[in-house]
Amino acid sequence: MLIIILTALVIVGLFHLFAVGRYSYPEFRLRVGQVSEKEIIAPFDFPIIKSPEQLSAEQEERLKSIAMPYRMNDEPLFEALSLLDRIWAVFYSNEGSDPETLSTELQKLDIRVDPTVLEFAKDSEKRDALYENLRNRLNALYARGIYQNITESEISLWQAGEEKRLPKETFLELSAARDSLFTDLEEAEGFLKALAPKLVVTNIQTDQEKYAELSQNILNEIPQTQGMVLQNEVIVRKNTRVTQEDIDKLASLQSAYQSRNVQRTPLQQMLMSFGLLIYIFTVLLLANHYYGATHSKEQNETMDYLPVNLGFILLILCALISNHLLNLNNLVIPFALTTVAATILVTVDYGILYSVCSGMLLSPFINWDSHPLVIFILGTIITLVLIKRQKAQHEYLTIWFYLLISYSVISLSLSIYNNDPIANLFQNIGFLIISSSLSIMGIIMIVPYYEKKWNRATKQTLLELLDFNHPLLKKMATSAVGTYHHSLIVGNLTERAAEAIGANPLLARVGSYYHDIGKTINTEIFTENNEESSEIHDDLTPDKSAALIKNHVSEGIALAKKYKIPQPVIDIIMQHHGNTTIRYFYDRAEKMQLPLDSKIYQYPGPRPQTKEAALVMIADIVESTTKAKNITSEQDIAKIIDDTISRLIRDEQLNEAPITMKDLTLIKEAMLPVLGSIYRKRLDYPDEDDESKHSG
Repeated sequence: MLIIILTALVIVGLFHLFAVGRYSYPEFRLRVGQVSEKEIIAPFDFPIIKSPEQLSAEQEERLKSIAMPYRMNDEPLFEALSLLDRIWAVFYSNEGSDPETLSTELQKLDIRVDPTVLEFAKDSEKRDALYENLRNRLNALYARGIYQNITESEISLWQAGEEKRLPKETFLELSAARDSLFTDLEEAEGFLKALAPKLVVTNIQTDQEKYAELSQNILNEIPQTQGMVLQNEVIVRKNTRVTQEDIDKLASLQSAYQSRNVQRTPLQQMLMSFGLLIYIFTVLLLANHYYGATHSKEQNETMDYLPVNLGFILLILCALISNHLLNLNNLVIPFALTTVAATILVTVDYGILYSVCSGMLLSPFINWDSHPLVIFILGTIITLVLIKRQKAQHEYLTIWFYLLISYSVISLSLSIYNNDPIANLFQNIGFLIISSSLSIMGIIMIVPYYEKKWNRATKQTLLELLDFNHPLLKKMATSAVGTYHHSLIVGNLTERAAEAIGANPLLARVGSYYHDIGKTINTEIFTENNEESSEIHDDLTPDKSAALIKNHVSEGIALAKKYKIPQPVIDIIMQHHGNTTIRYFYDRAEKMQLPLDSKIYQYPGPRPQTKEAALVMIADIVESTTKAKNITSEQDIAKIIDDTISRLIRDEQLNEAPITMKDLTLIKEAMLPVLGSIYRKRLDYPDEDDESKHSG
């Protein structure tokens, strides 16, 4: 109860922590297409705020109307004239030099020209005239303006804060400007062609700062609202379908409440907190109570309830991270993580209940949205049923496939019903793939940890216990040979019987192998290991002999715990004799007229609680009895099985096991051929001489 209360307080605290605005102001839990169960009337005048999608579309449309602003940059002209001066400085400093020397010097300015185009530099008058001509041409080109890659027919030119819209033909395109640099200058045309890309560049450039300013001005001019809702105006009528326009009005009303600082009264907030606490407490109480009902008292420890409640808190944290922190779709929440883990660690029935309880606890954190809950709960339950039917508890890839198929089928059916666009369907399936994948990754981390912590009998663990190199089996095979062979035969019997009645064959076989490991302590007092064991018991009183025989159960449990044998196998060791009476020593005490206390001669029990424990009890008695008798036919074996089952029913040893009369019939049919193949006496075949005489 303390764990439940603490868990409920933690969940309510998380709700308060992450639902500040939604909790303080009235909530309208409606969505498009839903039929409203009540009428909502405006309590005061408020503006209708445009939805983010509508505002974004309008902003995008208005931004398209802005003409890209350009400015004429003076820097390219300055760089061109500076470069021209540096080139002519090379000519002056190398007066009278040959063209090869001039070409080499120009390479230092990153200008590579063929020496043959530098012949004009020998004539100082032509060279100086060319210099003046080039300066004038560059000034004229840059004054007119040079552009490149502008597709608009007009160029918006901003100078001194004023806009001038001029036809594109007013300016020069870059390639045309470069060509005009060497027009009518044949004597230096080759030189100027090489020089043009460095001297002539664009000086009409986009003005990003101006564009940002114009864009911001345009956006500021767009109104954030569209119309007004007047006081007492009906926003949503009762029993009518909610539209997107209604949702926008309700969102605007929510914002109006917040801007006016209209909050629930402290009493209302207290009542809401108390109601939510009671709601969560009730759900947790149901889940924990059913968990306790699925466990025996021996396994039902207080701390075992902690993981159940931690699973709920983990689910809520995942929802908060997805919904509030990352602002993702609710379908991304790894809902199946804790429910499938609960199924594997407890039972499928409990997993189904855990799934429903998880959905109810999740509801307040996703604004009571039923769409993802329907997909999660129904899809997870279908998966759990498939896991049980296919016995796929630890086949994680198969579980992922079941989850994905179940989620997708339900999502598809809801999309068809709601007439959703196909894009929404594929988007939802993508979210569900993420949810399923995250769930499986979490399960892979959680389940092995708790299986080891709780000492669960997993398939892998049971297969390891069947290895004859296990220390306990090796010890039994060397020190208690008779018990070892007896256990192997019991294992064959129980496995066949378990398959017949739908029990766990692997657990039944492992339980049979280890049910008598306590006999490795005092091997000599058991007949199957020592034919002279009766001499030992002749020297003991019947009650002491009974105590020694009974001890093999408690000693077996101690050995199993020492070697960390899973609890279900320990349960079989504990229950395989139930609370039956050790008849031989009880009858001996009675004949000796000793004081009789039936409890002294009874095994401690309890009676078998599972099908597997009941099978080991039946097979243990049947095998021992069959081995002790002279078997001549299958009828003898059938009678032994019938007598054993009848006696156990009469002694009420099978009353607490989930086993039926039909199961008992199937058990007999399964064990009979196994025992027959081992103990039935073979027919005597005649000798060859006798056979030849008869044939002669």
